Amino acid sequence: MPQRAHPEDTPAFERDKEFVKGALYEECPSCGGQLEYSAEKQRIVCPYCGYEEEFDRANDQVVERSLAEAARAIRQWNPGETGRKLFECHNCGARVLVEPEEVQIRCGFCGSENINVQAIEQKFIKPVGIIPFYVSRDQALERFKQWLRQGWFHPDSLRKLARVEELHGIYLPFWTYDAQTESDWEGYAGYYYYVTRTVMRNGKPVMVQERRIRWVYRSGHLSHFFDDVLVPASGGLSPEEVAGIEPFRLNELVNFDPRLMMGWEAEVYKIEVDEGYQIADRIMDHRIRQMCSAQLGGDTQRNLRIHSRKFNQTFKLVVLPVWIASYEYKGKRYHFMINGQTGKVSGAKPLSWVKIFILVLAFAAILALLWYLREQGVLAQ
Repeated sequence: MPQRAHPEDTPAFERDKEFVKGALYEECPSCGGQLEYSAEKQRIVCPYCGYEEEFDRANDQVVERSLAEAARAIRQWNPGETGRKLFECHNCGARVLVEPEEVQIRCGFCGSENINVQAIEQKFIKPVGIIPFYVSRDQALERFKQWLRQGWFHPDSLRKLARVEELHGIYLPFWTYDAQTESDWEGYAGYYYYVTRTVMRNGKPVMVQERRIRWVYRSGHLSHFFDDVLVPASGGLSPEEVAGIEPFRLNELVNFDPRLMMGWEAEVYKIEVDEGYQIADRIMDHRIRQMCSAQLGGDTQRNLRIHSRKFNQTFKLVVLPVWIASYEYKGKRYHFMINGQTGKVSGAKPLSWVKIFILVLAFAAILALLWYLREQGVLAQ
């Protein structure tokens, strides 16, 4: 076990203690330092003396709540209970928890500078579950480097010249929704068949296959239960951006414990529970259409009509780990994200127009060769 340093002998500790004063603060029972959650060790640790302790991995409080009751008195949590202030970015609208003493804030989502932090007095729905960070900062940087090497259409020098800036580990809020659905559907399934016809080409008769469709009317019923439809409640990231790093393994949710956020940034939800359900409702409708279409079958379809009913809708609020950062390449900044649980990376990368041009030329050359061989009678008409 590492030698335990005395807090008074560690200047860095004193600076950190001033920084977190009034925030969610739990003293190390060994040296009195500030405990924090370590993604590398997946334990609560003291960075000063090496003390470690397990956190409660129970999930008995990760339960659904009736959506019908969402408008009632369920906003019972104040982020101030963690000792932090709730700050809303004036540029992108993201709501993050910040330390009370911070006067100048740089938003991890849009990079804008914010000053004169004011706490927002507001009650919120309390999260019931959290997935702690499994991917450490060093692991996130390694995943980023691996991601840069993937893909042929990007510059070869990208992995050497790209420079990561401001890698933020942040807990993002998500709504999950459950619903039982019953859907009646009807439509026409089309099946391809072919007939042989003779046509004249260049003065010569040629036999061709002509595709036709035989339509068959069908109807049926789909019963489906949607479990944990995930909707990001972030004010700083769009659902499309978050979708790039999904899925999360939600079966690993544990009871919400603010101690797991010690040493990490955290965002408070911006999208309300009813707004989130509207998004989830559209997601469910899209999946229902896909499932009904699969039941209808056929090679093609037309006039698929669906009547769906949803009931017993429930929800829960959870917080999930995400690394957010930007990198610079040849004077231009690109953004990327990393799933803090699985390590999946998503983001923008510059394109190599030279490689794309070479590919287009090669494709055009192949088409020209095929046309030449066909004109010469080498390939069948």
